[in-house]
Amino acid sequence: MRLRLYLSTAIVLLVLTAFAFSPAAYALSEPQATVDAAALNVRQGPGTAYEILAVVNAGDSLTVTGRDATASWYQVRLADGRQGWVSGALVTLVGGAAGLPEVTAPTARSSGSTIVFQVSSGGPIYAVNPDGSGLRYLTTGMDPAISPDGQWVAFTRWDGRQNGITGSLWVINVDGTRERQVVSGAYQPKSPVWSADGQRIIISMQHGGTVDDAWTCMVNGKPVEVPQPVAGQRCMPQRADPFWGLRVVAVADGAYEDVQYDMHSFGPTWDPVNAWHVIYRGDRGITSLDLNLGTTWVVKANGLHRGPAFSPDGTKIATTFKQNYQWEVHVMNADGSGEVRLTETPLAVIVAQHLKGQEARVWNNAAPAWSPDGSQIAFITDRNGSYEIWVMNADGTNQQPLVTAAALGGLQIKYDGVDERVISWR
Repeated sequence: MRLRLYLSTAIVLLVLTAFAFSPAAYALSEPQATVDAAALNVRQGPGTAYEILAVVNAGDSLTVTGRDATASWYQVRLADGRQGWVSGALVTLVGGAAGLPEVTAPTARSSGSTIVFQVSSGGPIYAVNPDGSGLRYLTTGMDPAISPDGQWVAFTRWDGRQNGITGSLWVINVDGTRERQVVSGAYQPKSPVWSADGQRIIISMQHGGTVDDAWTCMVNGKPVEVPQPVAGQRCMPQRADPFWGLRVVAVADGAYEDVQYDMHSFGPTWDPVNAWHVIYRGDRGITSLDLNLGTTWVVKANGLHRGPAFSPDGTKIATTFKQNYQWEVHVMNADGSGEVRLTETPLAVIVAQHLKGQEARVWNNAAPAWSPDGSQIAFITDRNGSYEIWVMNADGTNQQPLVTAAALGGLQIKYDGVDERVISWR
């Protein structure tokens, strides 16, 4: 009896010892990441420039095997044994990151990365490589936006005037081929932006209100709206006030749906992580829209922001901000907190102008567009006299020219501050 007890105890100890050194037991001791986002891309490397390996869902648990140098991306092991990477901002880490080894990131696939830009609203649209080489003409239109897979460019055109300025939504291959119209019959459509899956495009379009200036005159004791003041009558000018709404269009067949919006809704940007979420500039400032529920809430109650643009990971928003008499690039968190100004005219430049007897001129910096991995921001600036395309780190450092005025070969980029999208980068 005692011998059997000793043998049983020994077997249990052997089993426990074997389990303690087994891969399964080790896996239990590794940190786990719980997915917070509704859907999360697992990529080949730490950044959105890398290809997608798999998609995981909210509540899924992933074994974490390492981190990048900044601990903002985690290397994880998938169920099939492959290694991938997820954004640390979109998961909750259980077990702590302190002991995670730093893993050297694989080389990102750079093919397909392209910048497109417009010279003016409705004017020529060009493509260029991220190093400033390979400038090439694509088409004409306004507010170009590259699709998530980097293969297509969406843009709009205003075609003619019939009870308002009619227009259409178009797409063209990024190499300038296979241009086609997606939908027509919209009034003054602009600011197309793609959903993360590339299946839908949301646009801002004129939707009611008054398009032309008019006059209200008292004629025979009654107010009458007329295009010109009536001689001898008391008249008051009525400025045009077109209303702007939001429309979601299916890329495949042009089917569309008008969605909830403010009376004036401009410059939508689609959340790259949450398919139900869009942000735009509305009557109360930067506004969030839940496409499923049709509800809105204010992110930033400030009417000086223009053209919001989501970062690739959905955690930041870049905007053009009306700073006194010039435009500047600002960045904030997706909930409107932590706003930071990234551009400004150095005081030394203003002093130097004064010492030379020149009129002080501050720079305009506008129309930010994120790089595919979110590490840089392209923007336009007139610091050298005319607008050029420059690039800076996402924190505003290391500002340098990308496409100079000389490289544009006489093209003059125009910016009007009406939420136009000048640059798109994928």
